[in-house]
Amino acid sequence: MTRVLAIARNTLREVARERVVLVLAMFGLALVVGAQALSPLALGEGRKVVIDFGLAGASLLATTLAVFLGSTLLHKELERRTVYSILAKPIRREEFLIGKFLGLWFTTSMLLAGMAVILLAVVTLAYRDTPWQILGAVGLTLMELGIVTAVVILFSSFTTPALTAFFAVAATVAGHFAEDLRYFASQGASPAVQALTQGAYWILPHLDVFNARGLVVHGLSVGPDRLAFGFAYGLLYAIGIMVLAGVIFRRREFR
Repeated sequence: MTRVLAIARNTLREVARERVVLVLAMFGLALVVGAQALSPLALGEGRKVVIDFGLAGASLLATTLAVFLGSTLLHKELERRTVYSILAKPIRREEFLIGKFLGLWFTTSMLLAGMAVILLAVVTLAYRDTPWQILGAVGLTLMELGIVTAVVILFSSFTTPALTAFFAVAATVAGHFAEDLRYFASQGASPAVQALTQGAYWILPHLDVFNARGLVVHGLSVGPDRLAFGFAYGLLYAIGIMVLAGVIFRRREFR
């Protein structure tokens, strides 16, 4: 466990060099400007619009960072040949991957938490009301980030950064529309297409489970049963993906 945490800390320092803190500044500025611009157009629903805009923007930014930062993590280690010196030590390849996963997940989670604090502050100052319900939605988004991060690590374990980013984005988008894909395939599609879609439906992560913006926008809290299911599903799915990534990475030959 000590070796895994050491790699996670190193990954955290490596990602921090990318100046991702600037994302928080840009998010805060965009949120403040957006709140001022959208409120007059929202017909008295400015608070709802700002919360919806803020949660969607925070989730999108955190997911984008997880994909595009994570897609180059392993490639940089291979390019600089530091992976050889690391794996030459008494550390297994699976531990190396888990360390990378934890470091990237922690970084994007901290960014998401920072954006949530900014959103809380903006809404509180603008509307004199603190929407604590946001915390439940952010908690679910943290688990979604865990799945996205695991998917990124999986693809980066055997392919190039460009393909990793492409496949991760495709899996994330498809995961948000898994139910819709299944429904449309059932409307007159051929048996082969239906079978293929059914297989994809069970393989893809069901990321719509983690979208609670509709509840929060209307002032409703995320129920404990939904939180428990989201955390359990996210944890189990991420573990399954990391196990698969470890099997692939263990068999990979470095050149």
